[in-house]
Amino acid sequence: MQGTSQTYRDAADLMTRGESHRVWSLIVTIFGDMAQGAGDAISGAALSRLVGMMGVRPEAMRVALHRLRKDGWIDSRREGRGSLHWLTPFGRAQSAEASPRIYDRVRSLSGPWHLLMSGGADGTGRAQLEGALLTGDYLPIGSQVVLGQGPLPNDLHGLFGAEVSRFQVPGWLRHQVCPAEIMALYSALEADLRAVTAILDRGPPLCALETAAIRLLAVHSWRRLLFRHPDLPDAFFPEGWRGPDCRILFCDLVARLPAPGLDRVEAAA
Repeated sequence: MQGTSQTYRDAADLMTRGESHRVWSLIVTIFGDMAQGAGDAISGAALSRLVGMMGVRPEAMRVALHRLRKDGWIDSRREGRGSLHWLTPFGRAQSAEASPRIYDRVRSLSGPWHLLMSGGADGTGRAQLEGALLTGDYLPIGSQVVLGQGPLPNDLHGLFGAEVSRFQVPGWLRHQVCPAEIMALYSALEADLRAVTAILDRGPPLCALETAAIRLLAVHSWRRLLFRHPDLPDAFFPEGWRGPDCRILFCDLVARLPAPGLDRVEAAA
């Protein structure tokens, strides 16, 4: 972090401690936050500068970019002596789908719900149920039942389905959705977001790259924790869950650190 301000270093230390960041996931966060639009691209130099400020080495970035190109998230081309990188249509679609869950200040999940159930001991429909779980859109309830948001699908492939408008969530299911480990991570993130806000309150303004890097670290820490559990109403989480408080702190922080335009980031890099 050579050449950065003390305010930046103090805030970045908070956002990078604890669990290590997967570089490919961090790069997905960068593009999803800064370059989600069609035609948006980030130069290799600017990307290297940004991830370097977050403690990522150039060779790790190159490996991560190779993986993301192979998986269809990122495309690249040579540009003079450097390179340009951008999200593919698949990458943009995935980022756009995730954005409301990440950035919405109020998360409303009050729409219809449905249950899917596989057959009995002979395993009828089990493969279809497992396929539904692989999408990440369903919450397993026991061994043969899953819960999903939205109206009942038209083609259930042999599964039993029922729409539900009311439910009661027992304690065992709350703790299945959000076990003690994730509860603790939310409490830790809440403390870190409060501490970063306090650091910014007492320090001088950040430069464009520092602003972008702290914002991205906050987005990545929040996004990574959100996607460790299903997207469900608050009623599905245990007593004392700090998710709603973290969401408010996160939204306040990113509003304070608006994403700089790509032209400013490129110029600064």
